[in-house]
Amino acid sequence: MLKLNPMKDLYESPLAPMALADYEAFSKFLNQALHRCHQTGRDFNVYLDWAIRALASSLAADSAGRIFLPKTKTAPFALDDLIPLSGIPARGRRTVYLGKSYVVAPIWNNADLMEATEAFSDSGFENVKIEQTFSGAYIEELKLAIIDTPSDVAVPYILSLWDRGSIQMEAYSLKDLAEVLYTDGSKWYLQGEDGDTELPVLEPRMAILYNCGTRRFCGD
Repeated sequence: MLKLNPMKDLYESPLAPMALADYEAFSKFLNQALHRCHQTGRDFNVYLDWAIRALASSLAADSAGRIFLPKTKTAPFALDDLIPLSGIPARGRRTVYLGKSYVVAPIWNNADLMEATEAFSDSGFENVKIEQTFSGAYIEELKLAIIDTPSDVAVPYILSLWDRGSIQMEAYSLKDLAEVLYTDGSKWYLQGEDGDTELPVLEPRMAILYNCGTRRFCGD
């Protein structure tokens, strides 16, 4: 019987998934780019801008991923599984324009997705401004809205695909986060009065994106 190697098949698929991004490999690319900039005098920020766009777009695109899994493999999504922000004070509530943001809203309930799609269609694809505060975090410099499951993730997900609508979210600045949160690609380290709290990195793309963002926006 033919035995398939699922990981090998993913690497050799027509489009290798960004979800398999390797922290060390991506760091090596950025280090090479930085070396080239030192040699040529080019601005390293253009590479960081590219990385931020590529990674944030990839995370947003994977919001639909759980719908395509067997239902025994799906579960609600929690913000801290992606980046541990729940214990860090936010800057305050902001209006998030979904068409101008990278929206990570992992949908997992088929019925909720169908109802949100139908409601949006019935509204005439309305550019709705929702005053409700959605659970999760908006990282301002990255224009990254991460919406977790206590909210109805299907609604902002559908709106964002059609570049419609706005919602309210608690906002964070990378400049604030960089003072208390850092990562080496394998763990998140959250600084507190009693020392660092260590949490595993479950999504390498988020760790890479965070480090690219802090290098881009939190330098001297």
